[in-house]
Amino acid sequence: MATVRRPKATEERALISTTSILILSGFLIGVTVGKLVADDLSPYVLACGLAGLLAYIALDIAATRREEEAAEEEIRYMHGRLDRHVMSINTAGNGSVPPLSQDPDPPSLDAILLNLSAVTGTQHSISSDTVQSPS
Repeated sequence: MATVRRPKATEERALISTTSILILSGFLIGVTVGKLVADDLSPYVLACGLAGLLAYIALDIAATRREEEAAEEEIRYMHGRLDRHVMSINTAGNGSVPPLSQDPDPPSLDAILLNLSAVTGTQHSISSDTVQSPS
């Protein structure tokens, strides 16, 4: 039986999508260029179409920034988790590894795996999607 994903009550849904704004703006610009409106209304209809086009571009830029901030937050979260993991291994007395958050530049995944391999004594490898450790 197939399940249908329903939006959660906490998810916000936009009243009108950015694609709808672009379609309506294109329609208004097309109506103006095609001379389907009276000459006295033509500048106003064209201005509305161009304003919609600018709104579409602004909303797209804002969405891109939100996605980038979410990705950066996820990276910070993963660095914190790795830092806690390394510190928990370090406090167990298995070696001396400085916490990752004290580095001025974020370490690469290879450097993290090298530190983890040095502390745990096992070889860790990278697959195309996830970091794997041998069982």
